Amino acid sequence: MARGIMVVAALGLINACYPHAEQQLTCDDVYPPGRFDYRAIEALIVQDQTRTTKGCLGAPCHSAGTQRGGVRLDTRDLIYEELSTRPELYYETLATGYMPHDGIPWDEEDLKIFRSWYCAGAFPP
Repeated sequence: MARGIMVVAALGLINACYPHAEQQLTCDDVYPPGRFDYRAIEALIVQDQTRTTKGCLGAPCHSAGTQRGGVRLDTRDLIYEELSTRPELYYETLATGYMPHDGIPWDEEDLKIFRSWYCAGAFPP
């Protein structure tokens, strides 16, 4: 009995470490090449100071002065570098709604653009 409880508890812990299927970056439900633009992703990252748009810079958590979590997203080159080197991490963070912290969460359309860019090869603009 105790062994069964330990197994169930261990499986629960393992499951908690992995994102749910809808939060994992896959190539399911993507636009064909030419139907999306990387600049749309950049626009989603950048946010004005009124916090009325989606983005990551309005707080400003990821600017040159703060770099919260070691992440800096205040230039086009840095945005591309971050997204292209750790796309799964960023997708999960955005899909869960954990980020942007003080911004408007990305919706399914925004996530579809991200998936489409990634699955087309994650090319720079």
